[in-house]
Amino acid sequence: MRITAGIAALLIAVAALGAGCMEESRPPPGEAVLQEAVAGINGELASVRTSAGESARVLGEAGLTSAAGNEAVRQAMLNHPYTESTLVVTKDGIVAMAVPDSYAGTVGSDISSHLETARAVRERVPLVSEVFPLAEGYAGVAQSYPVFGKGGEYLGFVSIAYRPDALIGRAVAPPTNGSPYDIWVTQTDGLVIYDTTPEEIGKNLFSDPAYRSPALQDAFSRIAAEPSGSLVYSFWDTGWAQTVTKEAVWGTAGIDGTEWRVVVTQNPDAEETAA
Repeated sequence: MRITAGIAALLIAVAALGAGCMEESRPPPGEAVLQEAVAGINGELASVRTSAGESARVLGEAGLTSAAGNEAVRQAMLNHPYTESTLVVTKDGIVAMAVPDSYAGTVGSDISSHLETARAVRERVPLVSEVFPLAEGYAGVAQSYPVFGKGGEYLGFVSIAYRPDALIGRAVAPPTNGSPYDIWVTQTDGLVIYDTTPEEIGKNLFSDPAYRSPALQDAFSRIAAEPSGSLVYSFWDTGWAQTVTKEAVWGTAGIDGTEWRVVVTQNPDAEETAA
């Protein structure tokens, strides 16, 4: 009996230890939503790159101003309805083609002095820019792909422009719809490029007066500096009525030279109240 009792006690102890390990390894709230959001954003960016690459292939074979190239560019934009415009730029930084027709006035423009143009010509690889004021008159992202001729000669690049919140919103809607989670996305310089509270888009985490408290600055500095992690901070609720505690978990999305911190937050008090 003593042996049986001892074995039973040992089994209980092992079970308790196992339960404790499971508790410690439990992922932070929102981790599954974060993983799906990051995968969705990366998938959408990769899809744009594929479309840009197909446009570049046709432009390389048929010419930068060809009808076939124009059709390929238009098809790429149809594949991604949130895109605003596409420019085909020569290796000298001259706009050779602009789609849609409302951007035709940019054809012939010299944009060689633009940082993103210089980078595309210099590196000659697929790139995703940081958000910057585009010549078309809005702040957006330019996703570019190099164009090479039949003999391998570098001809220029094709650049698809869009508002990043449009691409991100499309990607993060499935995991967040009907959930208690909010998502915001920032560049590592602190520029907010997406938020489920739209008025936050375009603000900078390190310079906007709404974020000036030392505790927030510490939290945001961690998020900008570290590719992934979790923390708790206090900020206004979505209606700006009161400050609430927010549990945050973040990761990094991005391809071709860009890093976007994707932050999933939840107000645990709100969940308890709802329950």
